Amino acid sequence: MMKQRNRQASAKAKEVQKNAQQLTEMEAKDLQHLFETEQYADYINRLAEIVQEGHYDEDALYRGAYSYFMLGDYLRAANMVNDVLTVSPMHLEARILLARICLLDDRTDDGLAIFDFILEHFKEQLTEAQTDDLKDVLDYYANTETENIRKNFPHVVRFLQAAGLMPEIAAAEVQDAPQAETAAIECAPVPETVEAVEAEAEEPSLDSAAASESAAPDAAAEIAQVMAQQISLADKVRLLNAFAAAHFMAGAAEYAAAREELEQALQLDTASAETLRNLAVLAKCQGEAEKAWAFAAKLPTSDFLLMAFLEK
Repeated sequence: MMKQRNRQASAKAKEVQKNAQQLTEMEAKDLQHLFETEQYADYINRLAEIVQEGHYDEDALYRGAYSYFMLGDYLRAANMVNDVLTVSPMHLEARILLARICLLDDRTDDGLAIFDFILEHFKEQLTEAQTDDLKDVLDYYANTETENIRKNFPHVVRFLQAAGLMPEIAAAEVQDAPQAETAAIECAPVPETVEAVEAEAEEPSLDSAAASESAAPDAAAEIAQVMAQQISLADKVRLLNAFAAAHFMAGAAEYAAAREELEQALQLDTASAETLRNLAVLAKCQGEAEKAWAFAAKLPTSDFLLMAFLEK
């Protein structure tokens, strides 16, 4: 029965993958006009019609997320950002938007963590307008979260100092703290999230296996840190996924640490769609296709984008 379900899901995934990113010229013009004239509600309605036909690309989805954001619907904006990052994990504008959603949702540390990750890995790719946006957003937190930023977000510190928005301090005071990076996972205001990176599944080498062993103590310490906090189980699950995301983004050498933290999260909530999706993607990237489909099969609802990724 499970094999039959997987075959059906696989066939549907192929169909979705075939139709994806076939936005017609007319559809693109319609969407572009609505977005540029700030008709955000109309943009969302038109995008919904197009997506139902299986036509979309990451930029159209991003503008949909931005439209929801501008309408104040941060929940749907976060969900659509997740879709963007599933299709295009390196979509810089989507990451910036996700950070802004986190900040507006009072998830300050999550938002700052995303900005810190962006400034560490994508600083040279930021446009002048994006750089100005980061300055505008982070200027407020330079004054309200000064000590927190200095302690936990070193790349934000250096960015603010270079912009003249934070006074210089001794280098020793800026700690290169582990980052709770993102994708849409750790700071979306709903549990229905996807963390999918377009990576080729590969067998771990001896070197990567050794590196994974060295990463295990960090995972154990992070798990202990989360479990010791006086917060809800849902928040613990979200934090564990955040730490796992940071290890995942570090590459195959830290997949084992990510797996350890996701398995702990699954023990806390065996029905967490966020954790199940992340475990499915991680298993796929570790070359464990059957295990990836097993995690995907436990999701409460079908996720076409995830199935398309697992089918590759």
